[in-house]
Amino acid sequence: MNTYIALLKGINVGGNKIIKMQALKAMFESLGYDRVRTYIQSGNVVFESGETGSALLADTIRAKIIETFGFDASVLIRTLEELEAVIAGNPFELFEEEEYKRLYVSFLEKEPSAQALEQLRPYADGADKLRVVGREMYTLYEVSVSKSPLFKVPLEKLLGTSITARNWNTVNKLAALGRSEQETAART
Repeated sequence: MNTYIALLKGINVGGNKIIKMQALKAMFESLGYDRVRTYIQSGNVVFESGETGSALLADTIRAKIIETFGFDASVLIRTLEELEAVIAGNPFELFEEEEYKRLYVSFLEKEPSAQALEQLRPYADGADKLRVVGREMYTLYEVSVSKSPLFKVPLEKLLGTSITARNWNTVNKLAALGRSEQETAART
């Protein structure tokens, strides 16, 4: 079995696309996935499946969301190994706990083109810092997301791919949940 993390985009935000986590968990289980666990209300699901291929999993989950809840939501999938690499690949040297509260990872559906990365360059080294590594974009905010000038920049449009962001704490919690799932599975 492989451990995956599904990151749903735009659910339970501003009273739109509401999905209760218990219902989301049940939906994943109805697809035959094992050891399904959700984390906070923003659409994070850790699960196991014998299937391989993140794109196929994302398409299956997305179709089931439409069927079950009546609306579309982008689904980005990472394996536990990929999520661990995201954590290890943090390009920012941070020394204080407080700095990590300003670090976010945006998960991209696909790796951006060279042209898209060039369009992002003017935003890379302002007060807020951006670094794209493969299919992830790390953002270190000077103050916070909501006070950032990047908040109004159409990053998804510039990069030409679907994006969903998680704070550093959430990324690490999802990896920890995935690790605990693997440890539990190994004991059974």
